[in-house]
Amino acid sequence: MSFATSVTNLLLIRHGQTADGPAPRCHGWTDLPLSEEGVQQIERLAQHLRERRLDALYASDLIRSRHTAEIIARGRDLRPAIQPELREINFGDLEGCLVDELPLRFPATVAAWRANPAACRFPNGENFQEVKQRVLPAVERLLARHAGRTVALALHSGVNRVILGWALGLPDEHLVRLEQDHGCLNIIAFGPLHPRLTLHNFLP
Repeated sequence: MSFATSVTNLLLIRHGQTADGPAPRCHGWTDLPLSEEGVQQIERLAQHLRERRLDALYASDLIRSRHTAEIIARGRDLRPAIQPELREINFGDLEGCLVDELPLRFPATVAAWRANPAACRFPNGENFQEVKQRVLPAVERLLARHAGRTVALALHSGVNRVILGWALGLPDEHLVRLEQDHGCLNIIAFGPLHPRLTLHNFLP
């Protein structure tokens, strides 16, 4: 990991709650809009960020990510740029399932997840390694493009965990320990020595 001598601040945002409610579900490539509560969550975050300069703003191609970025961009001379590589992990056959349903519907996948979440590949979907292979090169390009500036990414819980774990040098099996609530903010400062996590899972 190599960056310029100045500090590049990366703001990692998780999208707000989605339209099918607060119950935990496997939302990967399922394209759902924000709920009213989700919009309010991001509006609160946008207000918190109102005085902070943003030099660039990116979102994945999923509507919940794009809408989150659009709310953050309001009142700024800034248009969110879409990066399809930054979309959420593909849960495959588990897409849309309530988390509470998984032990009965997909016992083998749940057992594999409990044994090693980093290596567990969702049937007809992805695992964290495959997410890393498409996400991290894109993030490195964005950091190089905006070296010394402040760039915000309005993304997803799984993708944020991959980026946070990479920046902090965490083992892949620890990624699931990084909490990412709807509408949260993380800040990573990429300096000349090593990245520093200056804010994690903040909710305004």
